[in-house]
This record gives sequence, structure tokens and C-alpha cells, in this order.
Amino acid sequence: MRVRAALFEAPGVPLVVREIDLEGPGPGDALVRIDAVGICGSDLHVVKGEWVRPRPMVLGHEGAGVVEAVGADVEGLEPGDRVILSWAPACGECGPCLAGRTTACLPLRAGIGAGTLPDGTTRLSDEGETIYRMTAVGALAERVVMPASGVLKLTHDLPADEAALLGCAALTGIGAARGVTAGDVVVVIGAGGVGQFCVQGSRLRGASAIVSVDPLPARRALARAVGATHDCDPSDLAELLAGLAPDGADCALEAVGSPATAALALASVRPGGRATLVGMPPAGARLDLDPAEFTNREKVLTGTVYGSGDPADALPSLLADVAAGRVLLTPLVGPTFPLERAEEAIQAALAGEPGRVIVAPGDAHAP
Repeated sequence: MRVRAALFEAPGVPLVVREIDLEGPGPGDALVRIDAVGICGSDLHVVKGEWVRPRPMVLGHEGAGVVEAVGADVEGLEPGDRVILSWAPACGECGPCLAGRTTACLPLRAGIGAGTLPDGTTRLSDEGETIYRMTAVGALAERVVMPASGVLKLTHDLPADEAALLGCAALTGIGAARGVTAGDVVVVIGAGGVGQFCVQGSRLRGASAIVSVDPLPARRALARAVGATHDCDPSDLAELLAGLAPDGADCALEAVGSPATAALALASVRPGGRATLVGMPPAGARLDLDPAEFTNREKVLTGTVYGSGDPADALPSLLADVAAGRVLLTPLVGPTFPLERAEEAIQAALAGEPGRVIVAPGDAHAP
């Protein structure tokens, strides 16, 4: 079938929207009409050339839509189901999958680097030329075909733009805060989409204080609206902590993905505290850390990907929290653009738009 998609061709070159060929679903696949896609920091790494991927490529992996068809072997999904997309359609058979670490699935990881699905195919082409997929999804299109393991059914009625946030930012940020315990002082570095959910996850876990750290005041204000108790510019963090937690925070969640903010996260926690790297770094980034932070101060530095859980297992409790008003989505939705203006959406995200920038592939009349 022919579908419209926004194609990334090279860093510095605007996205081009054109029709391409999409193969129909195989026995274990689902065909999904895309209603909303959030622009994530991972997409921006590709746009800026910080992650080198095969091209031309359909970006976008944080999507929501409606199932239009399923393969013969698919159970639990049927046409008409409202769903979100997971960028981790795991094989279920490799070592990491059998150990419960589905986001570390070996075929998935190989496919992400190669711009394909875990089976090595893309199902996308144009006049015989292969079109590649961002992070095993490629959601900036009218429709996608995905392995059914990457298509998660919604059990609550949500607007598509809000539902899209669940597919990456929410699962990542809420999951990253699992190590927070009641009464903790938490520092969240970065108040973009994932950082805003790190704040909410920390609130859910009973943190006594949550400090949102970001150079953009508008993003910090949004983090305040969803649960941050304090906020500051990165340059002011040490002074703020001196009054709030003189020994340092109990834990820090770094949601930017840079060596500088990783070092800031580690420096902000008390002796024995924990810093967790959540943001995805540019390829080749390296950390320059003081070993005394570990040997003398017994700090812990760790990382997390996609909330360190199976998205299919994590989604039901996340949806319950949304339905109960414990996790807020509406304040976090930013401007919406039609597919034809996908390049404008990318530029808005690059400029630091506080809310999640959304592309609505089926809506040619979005402002």
C-alpha cells in the first residue's frame, strides 16, 4: 500500500513528506493507523547527526493510533483497538529476553542500529529503494506495520496526543524513578519530556522534595506544574542544595544525556546516594569522573533504558495512574503539527518547546 511519510535524508536537510510503499502485515504483525506522534530527544539525535543511521529514514517512535488489520497469528489485538507503539518489539527468545530484559533483546538492538525491525526487514520502500525505520518503529507516517509485541492496547480512553506520550517518555521517566523511596530528596536534571515524567515518578514514590534543573524557565515551570517542589538553573543547583539538603540529594535522575549533566547528577547526591542516567547520549560521548566519588563517598552511578522494565507489563499500572489522576498528561502536550509540517515540529522541539511537540499524520488542519 502507499502511505505518506516524513523522510529524514541527512543532517541539516529538512524532512521531506512523500508517498512510499508499506508492505501489509505478516502473520505476527499489526497494521496501525497513526493518529499522533511525539517528537523525542532520540529523534533529535538523528536529526543533528549525533546518531548515524541509514537513510532515508522515517523518524518517530512515540506513537498512538488505531489497529486496522492483524496477521493470522496475532492474539489480543483486533481492528478498531486503540493502541500505543512500543519501540521494543522483542523477539522473546534471546538471552536477554529470557532473563526478562526485553529492551536489551539482541535482534532488537541489532535492528535499531541497522534501521530495521528485529527480523532485519523494514517493510518500507520507494521505487525499489529501501526506506529505513527509526528505533524499530518509524511512526512519522500515516500507517505502520509492527510486530504485535510492539503494539500495546489502551484500556482507558485518552486523546491520541496524550496517549502518544505513554509510548516512550512516560514509560521511561516513570520507570526511571523506581529507585526513589518515600522521603527522598530527588534532583531531576532536564525538564524535557522524559524529565517531566521523572518528576511525576518521584512524586508517585513519595519524594519529600523534587528539584527540577533546567536552563529554560518555561520547562521548569511545567515541571513545577506536575510535581516539582523546587527548580533552578544548573548553575544554581549547588546553592539550592546547600539550603535544602546540605549533604546532597538522596538520588538524582539525569534526563538530558550529556557528560556534563551526568557529572552534575553524580555531584549532586550525598555520600551513599544514587545517580541514574536516563537521557540518551550522543554517540561517542565519554564521562570524566572523579574516582573518589565512589571510593571515598560510596556513591552509585547507574543507568536505565525505557524504565528498565517490559513495556507491556508496565503499561497497565501506568494507565491506572493516569485514570486516577496520579499521572498528568494534559499539561505536558505541546503544539500539534500535521504531517506536512513535520519539519516545523522538529524545529520546535530543537528550540526547547516546553511541552511535547506532536505530529498528527491524519490531521491536515492542525495549526
